[in-house]
Amino acid sequence: MSLDQNKKDLALGIVDFLTTAVADGTISADDKDSVDVAIECLTEVFQISLDDKQKVYGNQDLLSIFSAFKKLQARKTDAAPVSQAKGTVSDEDKAKAEQFKLEGNRAIAQRDYTLAIEKYTQALALNPDNAIYLSNRAAAYSNNREHEKAVADAKKALELDPSYTKAYSRLGLAYYALGDAQASMDAYKKGLDSEGDSPSDAMKRGYETAKKRVEEQLDAGSEDKSAAVEPTAKSADAGASAGAGAGGFPGFPGLGGGAGGFPDLSALMNNPQIAQMAQNLMSNPGALSSLMNNPQIADMAKNMQGGNTPNFSEMMNNPALQDMAKNFMGGAGKK
Repeated sequence: MSLDQNKKDLALGIVDFLTTAVADGTISADDKDSVDVAIECLTEVFQISLDDKQKVYGNQDLLSIFSAFKKLQARKTDAAPVSQAKGTVSDEDKAKAEQFKLEGNRAIAQRDYTLAIEKYTQALALNPDNAIYLSNRAAAYSNNREHEKAVADAKKALELDPSYTKAYSRLGLAYYALGDAQASMDAYKKGLDSEGDSPSDAMKRGYETAKKRVEEQLDAGSEDKSAAVEPTAKSADAGASAGAGAGGFPGFPGLGGGAGGFPDLSALMNNPQIAQMAQNLMSNPGALSSLMNNPQIADMAKNMQGGNTPNFSEMMNNPALQDMAKNFMGGAGKK
């Protein structure tokens, strides 16, 4: 009959231990002969050789392995009372906690959410690791519009018992109330996955509601981006076509681009060339005086004082005014 290799390895460790004990004097001289016989018997019965000790045990031996095992057991024994004390709830406390939970449920039914929170808190004081009590208090917090606390309770409930699917529903509701539709949808999705092939109607409704809100937010974001890009594109088109149509200064896009020959004021105010012209006018009193003495400018001022709108298209097609504008701009238009 062939011997199991693990048993042979164990016998080898025993033989090695006995041999070492004889050599280091652990075993007295009176007992040496008896132990030597035992070593010979074990070696023969289990068909082992001390030459294989290095291959099987390496630099260790049976005694060192046993010592390490004893230390591991001691650490587990020291840690066990702490874990046991943390999770132990007496039957009496469990009964009291359950009574507080029932009172909390009645308070919820009566829409007294503050009282419900108080009762569930009393239940948790007696049985703090009960996922149901935490989930119920999360529902009470949500109804009391304390949504951040509802999120915290629902998360803790799921840490204690990931299979308690109602906590996912409470978490999804709290996130949705906080305006985080994506987190709400994710919570409901995990709840659906946890419920498996028979998802509850409440979980499905919650998921669809959150999903719809996420899609609405994505659509709204796309519309906002389109609205922001459209005016820029229109301004670019207006600048590109300025000077090509009636009323434009050649080489000065943005002037005369408005309806009826009226300047496009938004483009005008943002045009760096116009800004340069204004700077040149302010720093050159002679140029400003010359401008004010120009008959065309004088006529425009009179018309405006009389409540009339000047003909900007005609003015902008006036070669003299075009040259004057170029001079005030310091030749900026000649590009």
